[in-house]
Amino acid sequence: MAENTEKKTEADLVEDIVEDFKASWDYCAGAWHNEWMNFYKLYNSERVNVAYNGISDTFVPMSYSTIETLVAGTSGDKPIVEYFPTKYEQSANTEVLNSLFSYYWDLDHWTNKLVLHNRNFFLYGTGVMFVYWNIDHPELQNISLRDFFIDPIVSAINYQNASYMGHRFLTSKEKLQSEQIIDSKTGELVPKYKNLDKVETGQPEGEQTEKQQQDMFMGSTLSEEASDQIEVLCYWTLDKVYYVANRSQIIYESDNFFKQRQQFLGVQNPTGMYPYILDAASATESQLYGRSALQPMAKPQELLNDLTNQNIDAASWALDPLMELDPQYQAYMDKIKNVTGAVYPFKPGSLQAVQKPVIPSAVFNERTNIKNEIREATAIDQVLRGGSASGDTTATEIKAQIASAGKRFDMVVSEMENGGYYRLAKLVFQLVKLYVTTETMMRVVGKGGVEWQKFDPNQFQGDYEPRVKLKSTIENDKQRTMRNVKEMYTALLGSPFVDQTALTRLVIKRAFDLEPDEADSLMIPAEKLAQDAQAKQESNPKDKPTYKDAPPDIRAQMEQKAGYQPSVTHEGGIDALATDQMNSQIQGIHTIMPNDTPMGVAPQMPSQGPANG
Repeated sequence: MAENTEKKTEADLVEDIVEDFKASWDYCAGAWHNEWMNFYKLYNSERVNVAYNGISDTFVPMSYSTIETLVAGTSGDKPIVEYFPTKYEQSANTEVLNSLFSYYWDLDHWTNKLVLHNRNFFLYGTGVMFVYWNIDHPELQNISLRDFFIDPIVSAINYQNASYMGHRFLTSKEKLQSEQIIDSKTGELVPKYKNLDKVETGQPEGEQTEKQQQDMFMGSTLSEEASDQIEVLCYWTLDKVYYVANRSQIIYESDNFFKQRQQFLGVQNPTGMYPYILDAASATESQLYGRSALQPMAKPQELLNDLTNQNIDAASWALDPLMELDPQYQAYMDKIKNVTGAVYPFKPGSLQAVQKPVIPSAVFNERTNIKNEIREATAIDQVLRGGSASGDTTATEIKAQIASAGKRFDMVVSEMENGGYYRLAKLVFQLVKLYVTTETMMRVVGKGGVEWQKFDPNQFQGDYEPRVKLKSTIENDKQRTMRNVKEMYTALLGSPFVDQTALTRLVIKRAFDLEPDEADSLMIPAEKLAQDAQAKQESNPKDKPTYKDAPPDIRAQMEQKAGYQPSVTHEGGIDALATDQMNSQIQGIHTIMPNDTPMGVAPQMPSQGPANG
């Protein structure tokens, strides 16, 4: 649209807006629309390029599993968004600001909306979101890629420099008539849209919306009541916003909402903003739209479908073959039935199956090869898909496959974190600066539960940069931390140069992501450890110096007195002690008695007289 729109008539404005929409449409209609529809069909197991037309119509759903594996690995959970100051004088404590984004995420159910956005991101290569402020919080709306239009001279990297962008939607005249806004001058509710009496119901002939195209693909049709709809072009520039109904009437116009708000707040040099987030996969410096994850596998997918159908048809032929009959029996052709036990008065060999070549084993090998090529192209191994490893794959080989695929997957996640998610967090912060101008109580959800803290907008002056971490990044960081902590604990356990208590506290805190007070609550205080050691030493009779030299019966008495169950070895010690005492007594007796004197007989003293002769 040319500049100085205020000097143009309304009819000229409508014509310029429609021309801008058609310029964007024509740019996409050349090739992009056809590609997007083909990717949609492949995702829904619909053939787009059939080289073999046979009896079977089988589709190997690798396209579907590829997209859903990527979506499952990047979506389904709330990311961690942290804002950081850009200047040293700004407040570094952004806990409330981080929690504010988390609160908005839960309030508008962005998890489900981002799952849909990420599916479009991988399926079509581009996803579009529309973010606007609704009374006291931002809301997010998914925009169909086919219904989004933008100045085609820009690229995905600098799309915010576009001279215009917008989207179209279908609605009814009754719904448009029911919407109201507050008049800034009178403060009263007034109809939001004008010129509705000049708009005829029914869509203009021409380009189909994405809903209409997908309805046709599914075989659905609208009823007569539902078909009475109006097409609305929502057209944005950095200065103005226009709504055009059925490409004939401007039903709403306003200054750019963000620029209007900046002027109200007295911002110097107010500049408008676009509320759209264009998230392109594998974006280049020249292209406006991204690259679909199905693009490198579209042709191999169809080749795999052809080979699979040929294989199935060949197997069906072998199970139910085509028969040939000797011409002399052609009168019996109507009587021949393919039933078990049928008997026909033919010469042997007159009725037999038509011979066809045996299915070569290379067909199965080629199908396996195509699947492997698809996995290599998408970096999604069957182990990551949830399937089992083929062949005699070792655990080391599986880890290597996952690690190799993980490097490319990490790059995809990094692209998303620094792409659409970053722009969303940035845009939310800009909306907060424009619309949250007074102190507000905000919900903060932490490990201790739900708390309410005061958000002071004056505390966050200037610009703050968001840093986004998706679920996969968070899980990888946790696993890396746990692995490092485990290796450190194994290496330093029992080292005399390391405080073992401090080491244990560090492992508990880092490995399980606990707060310092939570880790301290699990640790036994040093005073209690000393008391327990002293009590154990006093209560354990073995630690007493008299225990070692005491006889077995005294040891048993000491253990029983201390509350321990006396060891059974003490009984053997007592018996051995009694035996030793008895042996000592016997040896003492033998010192005064001859060895041949029987026990119980008094020893005979030798005669004291002189010996005879």
